[in-house]
Amino acid sequence: MVEAKDLVSAQYDVDSLDDAIEFYYQKGWTDGLPVVPPTEAKVWQFLEASGREPSEILGQYETRRRIVTVEKIAINAVMAGCLPEYFPVVLAIFEAILDPNFDLHLPNSTTGGAALGFIVNGPIRNELNMNYRGNTLGPGNRANSTIGRAVRLSQINVLGSIPGAGIEDPLGRPVFDRATLGQPGKYTGYHIVENEEDYPSLNPLHVELGFKSTQSTVTVFATGGHVQISLHAENSADDIANSVAQYLVGSGRLVATGGFCVLVMPPENLGYLIRDGWSKEDFRQAVFEKTKRSRRVLRSQGWERMNDDDEVLAITGNSADIHVIAAGGPAGGFAHYLLPYGGSIKTREIIH
Repeated sequence: MVEAKDLVSAQYDVDSLDDAIEFYYQKGWTDGLPVVPPTEAKVWQFLEASGREPSEILGQYETRRRIVTVEKIAINAVMAGCLPEYFPVVLAIFEAILDPNFDLHLPNSTTGGAALGFIVNGPIRNELNMNYRGNTLGPGNRANSTIGRAVRLSQINVLGSIPGAGIEDPLGRPVFDRATLGQPGKYTGYHIVENEEDYPSLNPLHVELGFKSTQSTVTVFATGGHVQISLHAENSADDIANSVAQYLVGSGRLVATGGFCVLVMPPENLGYLIRDGWSKEDFRQAVFEKTKRSRRVLRSQGWERMNDDDEVLAITGNSADIHVIAAGGPAGGFAHYLLPYGGSIKTREIIH
């Protein structure tokens, strides 16, 4: 039970809903799209849903000298259009990205236009009616869309990651998000929800990471965008692994150590893996081995900046860092590769 206390955030009186929406634009507190005005009553609904005190400190963002409280994130979750029951997911994401080992400064400020990605697992997916089937990475589902938007608004308004938007900031705040081009994923993040129901032979991500199937988790990472992998001609697990590996090598993201790889695989392709008796581990190991190239070979293939030596690179330092996520609609052999940005990937349990 949350103890009733006064909220510490400033409050403003406006005459109408339209005035409130325009007021937030004038203050530079939006992502460029209209927001839901966060009334005190709405904010309290979110706090009650989480069972967390408004003054509780989630962490610090040292780069901007910001202390992040539950109250501040609740306000932005309201603004994003979340329902109160979504709020525990938003809080778990923030607990993950405020981990000092996550290196939040990189996606918050880079010229490379990185976005955040979120993989949701466990019972909460169905409790919130999240979409893990057709158009799962696209629009149309409130939870999928607004949870990530709550994080982006909080990055702007709480963490001070003010984006360069081609115009002078209305409050004269210094631009911190200096993306050269940006990307659509910076609005709501890459919301990935794993389909755990249709593939009982494939362990979902959180189980692979050591959590129980009855626990709900969110895994957070930074991404430079996605590559859609067309897999229509492939009709065996090995064929699919070959083609995926070729796409990954072509991405230019091969490393000697560290790194991670997120692959979202649709039903059409997963069906071949299951038919051929492959587990996720079998698939990731095959992909890992098929991406291996020596620097010498890469240089001979036109990668002129490569040293001419025999050090072997691959898409990750080891196969365990290739994360295979089951999701998507039944028709179409279109997988997605989320390009890693930095080396940080963190998982937190969602307390709800």
